[in-house]
Amino acid sequence: MLQESATWDLQHMTPEPSTNMKIYMLFLFGVCIVTTVKLIRVWRAAPPFRLSRQASNPNYLRLLQTSGTSLKQWIGLTVLTSGVFASGTLYDFCRGLLMEKRTAREMILFAIQDFSTTLTMTLLVVLFSFLVRWHTLKRLEQLRQGPG
Repeated sequence: MLQESATWDLQHMTPEPSTNMKIYMLFLFGVCIVTTVKLIRVWRAAPPFRLSRQASNPNYLRLLQTSGTSLKQWIGLTVLTSGVFASGTLYDFCRGLLMEKRTAREMILFAIQDFSTTLTMTLLVVLFSFLVRWHTLKRLEQLRQGPG
């Protein structure tokens, strides 16, 4: 009778995201949607490379100002939310480690991998929001300076 031994390839194991992680990913997705909607509103009024159409429109200037301010608030909220999420996750992880009799190296590596993934997602969303805000403020600056 042959015996087969099963080995686990830990490099290809992906743990199921926690409920908190799923909620946080939903939040990040929501921030991306809000940012995209703001960009579309700015572009709908004056498509890229046709900014001069709105040069004398005070409503468009107001839209750019409010969009820039709102995006700044969303960026701040995203950074603060990521800090709260990371802190709570780290606390839960450490509490779980204290309950274990023996700590496996793999658990710590999975936690580091999870934190790096979360940080990467957060930074990408913040970068996207920052670039849209930068674009919005650049348009505002161009309109205030006028042609020339």
